[in-house]
Amino acid sequence: MAPSSIIARTGLQTARTFATSQSHSKQSAPDSTSVSSSVPPASSSSSSPSSSPTSSSSRPATTTRSEATGLYGGFLRSLAMVTGHYTVSQTAMRSTHNFYEICALQLQEKKSFWIDTCGLPDNFQTWFSVTHLHVWLLMVRIRAEKHGKVFQQQLVNHFFHDIEDRMRYNHKISSGRIISTYMHDFLAQFHGGVLAYDEGMCKDDPIMAAALWRNLFTSSGTPQQIAILVDYVRKELQILDNINSDDFLESRVLFGTHAPALRGVPGK
Repeated sequence: MAPSSIIARTGLQTARTFATSQSHSKQSAPDSTSVSSSVPPASSSSSSPSSSPTSSSSRPATTTRSEATGLYGGFLRSLAMVTGHYTVSQTAMRSTHNFYEICALQLQEKKSFWIDTCGLPDNFQTWFSVTHLHVWLLMVRIRAEKHGKVFQQQLVNHFFHDIEDRMRYNHKISSGRIISTYMHDFLAQFHGGVLAYDEGMCKDDPIMAAALWRNLFTSSGTPQQIAILVDYVRKELQILDNINSDDFLESRVLFGTHAPALRGVPGK
């Protein structure tokens, strides 16, 4: 199978949230002008005694709501800009939080596939390897985006923060020295796996099969199981390649999995 066209894609649209924020900031000044121009002079109501009570009482109420909405909206936009809500880094942090949560759920959500069909052991190493594979799949797609390096780094940050948290709180490892040793080992596995999967994506199925055999199956697994996963990787790459830029960065459903509710993400 030919390598996915993902690796050749460049110049896609800017992240939807970032583009929207720029449009909002440019429009904030005209909004405040239009609101102030719609407010009648203070003397207009007193100089028109012949106007009906209904019209004189409803007009100021409508104007007040319009003014309040415009001022409040402008204040929120200004506050968001000051606090960095629309910066590339903050946008990347919010988008990649959803991405990572979906990756981290793959073993749990599809345990029958990974454990029964693929024959992987149900342990922490398998969770890392399965999550790593899906993080890599999204990294490939993110490379086509503007500011892709920032988004990739945020995604990897989420991954390694979660690895450390799981060791500390799920597996009750309290020794900083032991955690540091494991973290260095996982980091080496991560970089080696990314290089191997990239090579397999750019070349052919046997190279991808070898990468999966070393990194996911840890040199075990049957040819049939490895072939199933090669097809799985190619299929998911193609699905990601067919998602346009705007929809991709706002995605809350990937790999058939819904992103869970946000849990204290900075900027949300």
